[in-house]
Formats: sequence, C-alpha cells, structure tokens
Amino acid sequence: MIQTICICGAGTMGSSIAQAAAQSGFYTILYELNAAILEKAKASIENNLQKLVEKCKLTAAEKIKTLERIQFTNDLHHCLADVIIEAIVEKPEAKIALFNQLAEINHSETVFATNTSSLSVTKIAEKVMSPQRVIGMHFFNPATIMKLVEVVNTPFTNEQTTQIILELAAGMGKT
Repeated sequence: MIQTICICGAGTMGSSIAQAAAQSGFYTILYELNAAILEKAKASIENNLQKLVEKCKLTAAEKIKTLERIQFTNDLHHCLADVIIEAIVEKPEAKIALFNQLAEINHSETVFATNTSSLSVTKIAEKVMSPQRVIGMHFFNPATIMKLVEVVNTPFTNEQTTQIILELAAGMGKT
C-alpha cells in the first residue's frame, strides 16, 4: 500500500505532480536542491490551491490539509518513500545518479518512476541498482488537471512495480 510519495524536482512538472499527489491524500515529499526553486514551488502550490478555494472547487480546510501533507526539502536524505517520481533535468546521467543515490537510502521495495517523455526508460533502468523497480510514469501538464498518465515498462520492470504504479495512478484519479 502506498503511503508516501517523493517527487524529485520542483519545477513546473514536479510541483504540479506533488500538488496532485497531496490533493489525492498521499503524504508527499517535494525535493529540490535549489532552495529558490523550492520556495517558488511552495508559493505556486499555495497559490493554485487558493484559486481552487476561490472557485469553490476546494474548501479552505481541504487546502490546509493538502499543504500539511507536503514536506518541502532540499535534503536528499529526507527522500524516503514508497514511490519516488523524478521530474529533473532531461539528462539520463542525472536521472541514473539520482535513482542510485536514492536506492542506497530507501527500502528494497521502493519504486523509482521517471516522468521523462523523451528519454529511454530502459536505458535509465539498466544502469540503476535493482532495475526491476524502475518504470516510466509520464504525467501530462498540468498534472493537477490532466487525467492521462503514460506508464512505461522496461524489459526489467517486474509485475509488482507495474501494479504499484497503476494503483498510484488510480489513487490520484488518473488513467
């Protein structure tokens, strides 16, 4: 059962995925190395939620609960979760390095999902420790509104990893 999701990268996609996860009731960690980008993401999420309150699509209490479910951090050691979704720079070396660092500090069941739509998920997986736990989970922008999520298996991805990501997508109201 998925309880905690960590999103790495607090740019447009990462912050949108984090908001969608928290609004769906998941405890969410949003990791970003750059403190200024992390603060911008926090302000953006607060602003987006406030707009939903003003449009009567979210109550003020729901806004508060959503914000309480998000931990903003620039400390990689806080990235402990059931599922980690990366939305960092589109460079395979960076994605591979991040997943390998996180594989060392997370439990052996943690799933690593990449939000990439332009890189080979297989080429990323083959260089990550425990490649059976790597999968593509490509959200469409903005992730808070778009219902579609592309799930990309690799030859390494095991059935458990696929099931976890399909459950997560459904839990976030995505198909």
